[in-house]
Amino acid sequence: MTHEKLPPELQDPFKDKGFKSINKAISASLHQVTDGMKGKRQVYPTKWKRLNKNLLGGLQPGKMYVIAGRPGVGKSAFSNQLIFDLLDNNKFKKLLVLYWSFEMPGYQQIMRAGAKGTSKQVSELLSVEQKLEQDAYEAFRKEVLKYAHYPIYFNNIPRNMEFVKNANIDITNKKPDHTIINVFDHSRLILSDKDSELQKLNEVSKGCMWLQAKMGTINILLSQLNRNIEQEHRAKAQYQPLLTDLFGGDSIGQDAHVVMMLQRPHDLYGITDTYCGENPLKLLAVHVEKNRDGLLGMIPYEAEMSTFTINERKNNV
Repeated sequence: MTHEKLPPELQDPFKDKGFKSINKAISASLHQVTDGMKGKRQVYPTKWKRLNKNLLGGLQPGKMYVIAGRPGVGKSAFSNQLIFDLLDNNKFKKLLVLYWSFEMPGYQQIMRAGAKGTSKQVSELLSVEQKLEQDAYEAFRKEVLKYAHYPIYFNNIPRNMEFVKNANIDITNKKPDHTIINVFDHSRLILSDKDSELQKLNEVSKGCMWLQAKMGTINILLSQLNRNIEQEHRAKAQYQPLLTDLFGGDSIGQDAHVVMMLQRPHDLYGITDTYCGENPLKLLAVHVEKNRDGLLGMIPYEAEMSTFTINERKNNV
Protein backbone atom coordinates (compact mmCIF):
# COMPACT_ATOMS: atom_id res chain seq x y z
CA MET A 1 0.00 0.00 0.00
CA THR A 2 1.42 3.38 -0.99
CA HIS A 3 0.36 6.93 -0.23
CA GLU A 4 0.80 9.95 -2.44
CA LYS A 5 3.63 12.02 -1.05
CA LEU A 6 2.49 15.45 0.08
CA PRO A 7 4.53 18.61 -0.44
CA PRO A 8 6.80 19.34 2.55
CA GLU A 9 4.72 22.33 3.62
CA LEU A 10 1.64 20.10 3.95
CA GLN A 11 3.34 17.14 5.63
CA ASP A 12 4.08 18.92 8.92
CA PRO A 13 2.78 22.50 8.75
CA PHE A 14 2.79 22.77 12.56
CA LYS A 15 6.07 20.94 13.20
CA ASP A 16 7.45 23.92 15.12
CA LYS A 17 4.60 23.48 17.64
CA GLY A 18 5.41 19.81 18.19
CA PHE A 19 2.61 18.42 15.98
CA LYS A 20 3.02 15.62 13.44
CA SER A 21 0.60 15.05 10.56
CA ILE A 22 -1.72 12.06 10.31
CA ASN A 23 0.38 10.80 7.40
CA LYS A 24 3.38 10.52 9.72
CA ALA A 25 1.22 8.60 12.20
CA ILE A 26 -0.06 6.27 9.45
CA SER A 27 3.48 5.62 8.24
CA ALA A 28 4.67 4.88 11.80
CA SER A 29 1.77 2.47 12.42
CA LEU A 30 2.53 0.57 9.19
CA HIS A 31 6.19 0.32 10.17
CA GLN A 32 5.23 -1.03 13.59
CA VAL A 33 3.12 -3.79 12.05
CA THR A 34 5.59 -4.74 9.31
CA ASP A 35 8.50 -4.70 11.76
CA GLY A 36 6.56 -7.14 13.91
CA MET A 37 5.87 -9.36 10.89
CA LYS A 38 9.57 -9.40 10.03
CA GLY A 39 10.71 -9.83 13.63
CA LYS A 40 12.43 -6.45 13.56
CA ARG A 41 10.47 -4.65 16.28
CA GLN A 42 12.60 -3.82 19.32
CA VAL A 43 11.42 -6.15 22.03
CA TYR A 44 13.34 -7.88 24.80
CA PRO A 45 11.81 -11.22 25.84
CA THR A 46 11.87 -12.32 29.46
CA LYS A 47 12.40 -15.95 30.45
CA TRP A 48 8.74 -16.15 31.45
CA LYS A 49 6.79 -17.32 28.39
CA ARG A 50 3.32 -16.46 29.66
CA LEU A 51 4.42 -12.97 30.62
CA ASN A 52 5.95 -12.54 27.15
CA LYS A 53 2.62 -13.50 25.60
CA ASN A 54 0.79 -10.87 27.65
CA LEU A 55 3.41 -8.25 26.82
CA LEU A 56 3.45 -9.00 23.06
CA GLY A 57 6.90 -10.56 23.17
CA GLY A 58 8.58 -8.91 26.14
CA LEU A 59 9.66 -5.48 27.37
CA GLN A 60 9.64 -2.69 24.78
CA PRO A 61 11.47 0.66 24.61
CA GLY A 62 9.39 3.74 25.32
CA LYS A 63 7.13 2.02 27.84
CA MET A 64 6.56 2.20 31.60
CA TYR A 65 5.98 -1.02 33.55
CA VAL A 66 4.62 -0.76 37.09
CA ILE A 67 5.14 -3.64 39.54
CA ALA A 68 2.89 -3.04 42.54
CA GLY A 69 2.05 -4.79 45.78
CA ARG A 70 1.75 -4.50 49.54
CA PRO A 71 4.98 -4.44 51.61
CA GLY A 72 6.65 -7.85 51.77
CA VAL A 73 4.77 -9.38 48.84
CA GLY A 74 7.92 -9.80 46.72
CA LYS A 75 8.14 -6.75 44.43
CA SER A 76 11.91 -6.41 44.74
CA ALA A 77 12.46 -10.17 44.33
CA PHE A 78 10.23 -10.25 41.25
CA SER A 79 11.92 -7.26 39.58
CA ASN A 80 15.38 -8.56 40.53
CA GLN A 81 14.82 -11.91 38.82
CA LEU A 82 13.03 -10.23 35.90
CA ILE A 83 16.08 -8.05 35.19
CA PHE A 84 18.78 -10.69 35.69
CA ASP A 85 16.88 -13.21 33.56
CA LEU A 86 16.16 -10.55 30.92
CA LEU A 87 19.86 -9.77 30.52
CA ASP A 88 20.71 -13.47 30.38
CA ASN A 89 18.04 -13.94 27.71
CA ASN A 90 19.29 -10.98 25.61
CA LYS A 91 23.05 -11.40 25.90
CA PHE A 92 23.85 -10.10 22.44
CA LYS A 93 21.60 -7.06 22.54
CA LYS A 94 22.80 -3.65 23.64
CA LEU A 95 21.06 -3.10 26.96
CA LEU A 96 22.14 -1.10 29.98
CA VAL A 97 20.36 -1.23 33.35
CA LEU A 98 20.33 1.67 35.80
CA TYR A 99 19.11 0.11 39.04
CA TRP A 100 17.93 2.90 41.35
CA SER A 101 17.90 0.58 44.37
CA PHE A 102 16.91 2.94 47.17
CA GLU A 103 15.70 0.26 49.59
CA MET A 104 18.83 -1.90 49.52
CA PRO A 105 22.42 -1.56 48.26
CA GLY A 106 23.63 -3.39 45.17
CA TYR A 107 25.36 -6.18 47.07
CA GLN A 108 22.01 -7.21 48.61
CA GLN A 109 20.51 -7.43 45.13
CA ILE A 110 23.43 -9.68 44.16
CA MET A 111 22.94 -11.77 47.31
CA ARG A 112 19.35 -12.40 46.27
CA ALA A 113 20.29 -13.25 42.71
CA GLY A 114 23.10 -15.53 43.86
CA ALA A 115 20.98 -17.39 46.41
CA LYS A 116 19.09 -19.01 43.54
CA GLY A 117 22.18 -21.02 42.63
CA THR A 118 22.55 -22.51 46.11
CA SER A 119 20.30 -24.34 48.53
CA LYS A 120 20.94 -21.64 51.12
CA GLN A 121 18.83 -18.73 52.24
CA VAL A 122 20.37 -15.26 52.26
CA SER A 123 20.27 -15.32 56.08
CA GLU A 124 22.34 -18.52 56.04
CA LEU A 125 24.86 -17.02 53.63
CA LEU A 126 25.40 -14.11 56.03
CA SER A 127 25.20 -15.99 59.32
CA VAL A 128 28.06 -15.52 61.79
CA GLU A 129 26.85 -18.11 64.30
CA GLN A 130 26.56 -20.95 61.77
CA LYS A 131 29.52 -20.52 59.49
CA LEU A 132 28.91 -21.33 55.84
CA GLU A 133 30.42 -24.55 54.50
CA GLN A 134 33.16 -24.11 51.89
CA ASP A 135 31.24 -25.99 49.19
CA ALA A 136 28.20 -23.76 49.74
CA TYR A 137 30.42 -20.70 49.45
CA GLU A 138 31.92 -22.03 46.21
CA ALA A 139 28.42 -22.61 44.79
CA PHE A 140 27.43 -19.06 45.71
CA ARG A 141 30.67 -17.63 44.31
CA LYS A 142 30.20 -19.51 41.05
CA GLU A 143 26.66 -18.20 40.76
CA VAL A 144 27.42 -14.51 41.38
CA LEU A 145 30.47 -14.48 39.12
CA LYS A 146 28.16 -15.36 36.23
CA TYR A 147 26.81 -11.83 36.54
CA ALA A 148 30.19 -10.07 36.34
CA HIS A 149 29.68 -9.10 32.69
CA TYR A 150 26.08 -7.95 33.13
CA PRO A 151 25.61 -4.24 32.29
CA ILE A 152 23.92 -3.33 35.59
CA TYR A 153 24.80 -0.20 37.55
CA PHE A 154 23.40 0.31 41.05
CA ASN A 155 22.69 3.64 42.71
CA ASN A 156 21.34 3.43 46.25
CA ILE A 157 21.61 7.15 47.10
CA PRO A 158 18.13 8.74 46.94
CA ARG A 159 17.95 11.10 43.95
CA ASN A 160 15.40 13.41 42.35
CA MET A 161 14.03 13.03 38.82
CA GLU A 162 16.22 15.84 37.49
CA PHE A 163 19.30 13.85 38.49
CA VAL A 164 17.79 10.73 36.89
CA LYS A 165 17.12 12.60 33.64
CA ASN A 166 20.63 14.05 33.49
CA ALA A 167 22.19 10.64 34.20
CA ASN A 168 20.19 9.11 31.35
CA ILE A 169 21.22 11.92 29.00
CA ASP A 170 24.92 11.61 29.88
CA ILE A 171 24.93 7.83 29.50
CA THR A 172 23.02 7.98 26.22
CA ASN A 173 25.60 10.42 24.87
CA LYS A 174 28.35 7.94 25.80
CA LYS A 175 26.47 4.86 24.56
CA PRO A 176 23.98 6.09 21.93
CA ASP A 177 23.37 2.60 20.53
CA HIS A 178 22.19 1.15 23.87
CA THR A 179 18.67 0.90 25.28
CA ILE A 180 18.54 2.05 28.91
CA ILE A 181 16.34 0.23 31.41
CA ASN A 182 15.63 2.25 34.56
CA VAL A 183 14.47 0.25 37.59
CA PHE A 184 13.12 2.36 40.46
CA ASP A 185 12.88 0.46 43.76
CA HIS A 186 10.75 2.05 44.80
CA SER A 187 8.89 5.10 43.47
CA ARG A 188 8.08 6.75 46.82
CA LEU A 189 11.78 6.97 47.74
CA ILE A 190 12.69 9.26 44.83
CA LEU A 191 13.44 12.73 46.19
CA SER A 192 11.12 15.64 45.44
CA ASP A 193 10.36 19.09 46.81
CA LYS A 194 6.63 18.66 46.20
CA ASP A 195 4.34 19.02 49.20
CA SER A 196 2.19 15.90 48.94
CA GLU A 197 2.94 12.26 48.18
CA LEU A 198 0.58 12.35 45.20
CA GLN A 199 2.38 15.37 43.73
CA LYS A 200 5.71 13.60 44.21
CA LEU A 201 4.50 10.46 42.44
CA ASN A 202 3.04 12.55 39.63
CA GLU A 203 6.45 14.18 39.18
CA VAL A 204 8.10 10.74 39.04
CA SER A 205 5.55 9.43 36.56
CA LYS A 206 5.85 12.46 34.27
CA GLY A 207 9.65 12.23 34.48
CA CYS A 208 9.47 8.63 33.27
CA MET A 209 7.19 9.68 30.42
CA TRP A 210 9.77 12.28 29.37
CA LEU A 211 12.54 9.68 29.34
CA GLN A 212 10.41 7.31 27.29
CA ALA A 213 9.40 9.95 24.73
CA LYS A 214 12.78 11.64 24.37
CA MET A 215 15.17 8.74 24.82
CA GLY A 216 13.20 5.54 24.30
CA THR A 217 14.02 4.14 27.73
CA ILE A 218 12.28 1.22 29.38
CA ASN A 219 11.14 2.22 32.87
CA ILE A 220 10.21 -0.27 35.59
CA LEU A 221 8.60 1.40 38.57
CA LEU A 222 8.00 -0.46 41.83
CA SER A 223 4.99 0.93 43.64
CA GLN A 224 3.07 0.35 46.85
CA LEU A 225 -0.60 -0.52 47.18
CA ASN A 226 -2.74 1.37 49.67
CA ARG A 227 -4.62 -0.31 52.51
CA ASN A 228 -7.92 -0.46 50.64
CA ILE A 229 -7.11 -3.99 49.50
CA GLU A 230 -7.15 -5.18 53.12
CA GLN A 231 -10.67 -3.95 53.92
CA GLU A 232 -13.00 -6.67 55.16
CA HIS A 233 -15.49 -6.44 52.28
CA ARG A 234 -12.69 -7.38 49.84
CA ALA A 235 -12.53 -10.89 51.30
CA LYS A 236 -15.32 -12.08 48.97
CA ALA A 237 -13.07 -11.27 46.01
CA GLN A 238 -10.12 -12.99 47.75
CA TYR A 239 -8.39 -9.63 48.19
CA GLN A 240 -7.51 -9.46 44.51
CA PRO A 241 -5.87 -6.09 43.76
CA LEU A 242 -7.47 -3.38 41.63
CA LEU A 243 -5.99 -0.35 39.89
CA THR A 244 -7.70 1.84 42.47
CA ASP A 245 -5.48 0.19 45.11
CA LEU A 246 -2.36 1.80 43.62
CA PHE A 247 -0.81 4.39 45.90
CA GLY A 248 -0.99 7.54 43.82
CA GLY A 249 -3.02 5.61 41.25
CA ASP A 250 -4.32 8.70 39.45
CA SER A 251 -0.87 9.51 38.08
CA ILE A 252 1.08 6.25 37.94
CA GLY A 253 -1.88 4.11 36.92
CA GLN A 254 -2.88 6.43 34.08
CA ASP A 255 0.63 7.00 32.74
CA ALA A 256 1.84 3.38 32.84
CA HIS A 257 1.60 1.16 29.78
CA VAL A 258 1.50 -1.99 31.93
CA VAL A 259 0.52 -2.46 35.58
CA MET A 260 1.35 -5.80 37.23
CA MET A 261 -0.05 -6.26 40.73
CA LEU A 262 1.51 -8.92 42.93
CA GLN A 263 -0.34 -10.96 45.53
CA ARG A 264 0.48 -13.97 47.72
CA PRO A 265 -3.05 -15.10 48.65
CA HIS A 266 -2.13 -17.72 51.22
CA ASP A 267 0.88 -16.09 52.84
CA LEU A 268 -0.82 -12.71 53.33
CA TYR A 269 -4.50 -13.62 53.64
CA GLY A 270 -4.67 -17.33 54.44
CA ILE A 271 -6.64 -18.20 51.28
CA THR A 272 -6.48 -21.94 50.61
CA ASP A 273 -9.25 -22.67 48.08
CA THR A 274 -8.82 -23.69 44.42
CA TYR A 275 -7.73 -20.19 43.42
CA CYS A 276 -4.38 -21.03 45.01
CA GLY A 277 -3.89 -24.24 43.02
CA GLU A 278 -2.01 -27.29 44.22
CA ASN A 279 0.51 -25.49 46.39
CA PRO A 280 -1.06 -22.43 47.99
CA LEU A 281 1.98 -21.80 50.19
CA LYS A 282 4.15 -20.83 47.23
CA LEU A 283 1.71 -19.10 44.89
CA LEU A 284 2.68 -15.63 43.72
CA ALA A 285 -0.22 -14.31 41.66
CA VAL A 286 0.75 -11.62 39.15
CA HIS A 287 -2.36 -9.75 38.04
CA VAL A 288 -1.83 -7.83 34.78
CA GLU A 289 -4.50 -5.22 35.54
CA LYS A 290 -3.56 -2.73 32.81
CA ASN A 291 -1.97 -3.39 29.43
CA ARG A 292 -2.45 -0.83 26.68
CA ASP A 293 -1.44 -3.12 23.84
CA GLY A 294 -1.43 -6.66 25.22
CA LEU A 295 -3.44 -9.09 27.30
CA LEU A 296 -4.89 -8.84 30.81
CA GLY A 297 -5.24 -11.63 33.34
CA MET A 298 -3.55 -13.44 36.21
CA ILE A 299 -0.26 -15.28 35.70
CA PRO A 300 0.59 -17.80 38.46
CA TYR A 301 4.16 -18.15 39.70
CA GLU A 302 5.87 -20.56 42.06
CA ALA A 303 7.77 -18.42 44.55
CA GLU A 304 10.35 -19.78 46.97
CA MET A 305 10.85 -16.56 48.90
CA SER A 306 13.53 -18.00 51.20
CA THR A 307 15.92 -18.13 48.22
CA PHE A 308 14.10 -15.49 46.13
CA THR A 309 13.46 -17.97 43.32
CA ILE A 310 10.41 -17.31 41.12
CA ASN A 311 9.21 -19.46 38.22
CA GLU A 312 6.04 -19.51 36.15
CA ARG A 313 3.68 -22.34 36.93
CA LYS A 314 2.96 -24.71 34.06
CA ASN A 315 -0.71 -25.07 34.94
CA ASN A 316 -3.29 -22.29 35.12
CA VAL A 317 -2.96 -22.15 38.91
